[in-house]
Parts: sequence; C-alpha cells; structure tokens
Amino acid sequence: MKFVYQKFVYFFLVLESNAFMPKFRINKRNVLKSYTDYYLENFNKTASSTFNINFNQDDDEFIIGFKNDIVRKAKLHRKKSQNFEVFNYDDLSFEDVGGYEEIKKELLQCSDLLTDFKKYDKYSVRVPKGLLLEGPPGNGKTLIAKCFSGEINSSFIPVSSSQFQEKYVGVGAQRIRELFELANDNVPCIIFLDEVDAIGRKRGGGEDSANAERDNTLNELLVKLDGFKTSDGVFVMCATNRADLLDSALLRPGRIDKKIYIPNPDNKAREKIIKIHLKGKPYEKKIEFNNLVEMTNGLSGAEIENLLNEAMLNAIRDNRQIMMMTDLEYILSKIIAGYQTNENLFSTKMIKQISVHELGHAMCGMLLPEHTRLSRINLNLWSPKTPGYTIFETNEIDANIFTKEKLFSHLVVLLGGRIAEQIFYGESVTTGASKDFQEAYKLAEQMIVNYGMGTNNIYPYNSDKSKEIIDFEISDLIKKALVKGKHIIEESKSLIDEMSNKLVEDKVLKRETIEMVISQKYPWLFEIKF
Repeated sequence: MKFVYQKFVYFFLVLESNAFMPKFRINKRNVLKSYTDYYLENFNKTASSTFNINFNQDDDEFIIGFKNDIVRKAKLHRKKSQNFEVFNYDDLSFEDVGGYEEIKKELLQCSDLLTDFKKYDKYSVRVPKGLLLEGPPGNGKTLIAKCFSGEINSSFIPVSSSQFQEKYVGVGAQRIRELFELANDNVPCIIFLDEVDAIGRKRGGGEDSANAERDNTLNELLVKLDGFKTSDGVFVMCATNRADLLDSALLRPGRIDKKIYIPNPDNKAREKIIKIHLKGKPYEKKIEFNNLVEMTNGLSGAEIENLLNEAMLNAIRDNRQIMMMTDLEYILSKIIAGYQTNENLFSTKMIKQISVHELGHAMCGMLLPEHTRLSRINLNLWSPKTPGYTIFETNEIDANIFTKEKLFSHLVVLLGGRIAEQIFYGESVTTGASKDFQEAYKLAEQMIVNYGMGTNNIYPYNSDKSKEIIDFEISDLIKKALVKGKHIIEESKSLIDEMSNKLVEDKVLKRETIEMVISQKYPWLFEIKF
C-alpha cells in the first residue's frame, strides 16, 4: 500500500542512531516524530512537500528510499546555495522598461525556447544557451534581464562576476559548478552574469597565478555553456560595457548565441522613461513632455531617472510640493558642469568675457548649416571647472557617419570661442579655450590621418617626410577653420555684444531667444555667405 501525507514529514530520530532495530515494522501509528527536517533545512526547504511511501518494501530498503526521496525532492526545489540565491521577479515585466521595443521583441523570441524547451527536442534544434547585453552604463541592462525573467515567469539568479575571483586556487571553478547546479534545480532559470568581463576576459599566456586562476574559471564556464553535459532550461544572460575585452571562445555561437547592443535612449524611449519616472512626482503644468525629451537628449536612462529624482528633491528642499522647470534646469546644469559648495568669485569683466566666449561657439553653430542645432547657453558660476558651456542637440539621423563638411563645421565651432575673445578683447584672451584646442587638434588629426579628408587619402607613417606632410595638412585645416570662424564672428559682432549682456543677466540663453532677436534686428545673418 502507499500512504501519502502532506505538510510535515515525520520519521524516527532513531534513523540517525546506531541502535536502530532492522526488524521494526513501520505503519501509520509508528510514524510519530521526525528528524528529516535536518535534510530539508540543509537545502533551504521547509518540510512541506508530498512524499509517496511504499510499505510493501523491506524495512531497510524503505528507510533508504524514504530518506533519498526527501533529499531529492527538497533539493529539486531549493532556492539557495552557499554563495547564490534564486529570485522571482513576478512583479516586473517589460512594461517597467521604457522604450527599446525592438530589444524586447528579440528577447521574447527566446522565451518559448526557455520555458518549453522539451517540445523542441523532436525537431533536432539546439536551444540557445546565452545572450550578451552590451552598451554604455546606465541604460538598463540589469533591469531588462530582471523584467525578462518576470515576463516569462522564470527563476532568476543574479551574479556579480567578481564573486568568482578569490585568492584560493579552484574556488572560481567550484562556484561555477555550484551556480549551474542551483540553476538546474530551478529550471526554467536565467543566470545573469553582471560585468562578465571580470571572468570572461581574453585569456593570456602569462605565468601570473591570478591570470591562471581566472582562466580556469573561464574554462569551467565555457564547459558549462557548451560542454559534455547539456543544461536544458538554463539560459545565461551576460552584461558588459566592454565586449571588446571578452574571450572569443565565450562569444562564439553555441555559447553566446545573441549579442544585443543597448544604446542611449532615442526620443521615443526617453519619452517613455520620463513617463515611468514622473509617476508620483507632482509637477507644474507648464512642463511639457516634448521639452523634457529635448532637454534629456544624450542622457542615459539612469541619468534621466537621477535628473527627475534630484529635481523633485530640490523642490522639497525649497518647501515646494510641485516640481518646476527651474528645478530641472538647475539639476541638469549640475550634472553637465559639476557643482561645488562655494560660488566662484569672478569679476564683472570676466563674466562678460565668458559669455562672449560661449556666444562665439553658439553663433558659429547657428550660422553653419551643416552643424547640429543650438539648444541653449548656460553660465554656471557654481561649477568647479566649467563656468560657461554651450549645448547643441544630438542629431539621431546619420548619427554614426559624418561628412567632411559636418566635421569641419564642428571644428569651426570648437575654435569659435577663442576667435570671439580675440575679436572683442584683442590679446587679452583667457585660458578657457584650452580644452577646445585639445578637441580641435584631435579632430583635425583624425580627419587627415584616419578619415582621409586631406589632400591625400592615405598618409604613411614610416618617414619623417610623411610626418611633415601630415603636420602641414592638419595646420592648413585648422587655419581654414579659423578664417571661416572669424568671418562669422565679425558679421555677428553686434548680436554677440547684445546677447552677452542678456546671458550675464539671465544665466541661460535659449536658441529661440537668439533667433527672435536675429529675425527682428539682424535678418541678414541667416543669409550670410561663406
């Protein structure tokens, strides 16, 4: 007969005793107290499973079978090992991720393979083993992995790859085995390896013991992903900012089958991210989503969340219950230019010169048709290193390929600040253009050497003569940019003088304000010829 009982399994303490009597007959009345909690507790499982007991066996066989049944069923559903723990994110879904719709579709293709992997056995197809999420920090790689787990209702084991690095030999490989054993006990399961470059870095030929230990850990991971044994129902998701550092054996198909790049959010993604993080934050009706989307251009998802959070905290510090646009602009200025507790002490003349410098950048950008649109100019005297800065919009069209005209216009904009200082103040220029010069020279060198935008397409490095030609080409390109920038600043000198006073007074000058003044007083500037 079989006797099934639930909630608590009782067994004699005498199981662990040498005084056990083999002839003792077990029946319903004999099942009194238990010490089997010991086994269940060791696997982090309460004694609440259902066990089938066959009383037709011999006593010795029954005892061994019953004990093994307890261990097997407890181990099958254990939620924690010595170093890792299984989580369930049932409260998360892709609704909690703003934007990135194409990435969501790509991930959902893997969901059926993970949750119903047995139905694919008869088709002789290989179930994907892993996926790599790559991209700049702060764009939700970890959040996407969690929400993917919640979307398909699977177990989730988050792991920092640095957990496998120890001073003791063999610890990393042992923890890899422990990780996959726990995952196999909780299928379907997602293993998330954050910052995977900590263990997946390219293997070297050095004799350093630390490198040898990391290589052993990586070797064990490679075997688990595609070795002698299969791990059906276990899916490995990796995240990194530096995919170029990873070993090619880890990235090959059969181990990491998909590679997904997660960039900074575009307009649609930023709009959805802003809506998610504005929930519960009261804000004035003047704040429009379009303005926020434009303001956060170029920011990561984490930076957008931080912007809205800090803006709300700033409103609360001022004893206001509503977040205003001024809060957002103030916090964004701190994010871009930095912040210090004491305001920098500048003379009135110096503040005026800073504003002229920034307007030199702005006017070159506005009047050159190839350059991206001006957003605004800011004076931030609380910044430790950048008291003034000019922001241009990021163009999402043709964002990765640039024409020679577009790069040259950016070179002119970089030099526009110093040109404006020279035209307004002669030889009394400031050190504020030092970073502009560094960026300008770097861009000009790339245009000549890397992009072939000089007189010749390719310049060899093997002779002093070719190096001399490269230096001449770079110098000539910078001179042309200076000539064009000087022409723009001289034509708009009156406008710069007028707008600099307004910038000193308001500390912020937007594109719309400058365009309105040009259309009213200086309309010929829009028709300037170069």
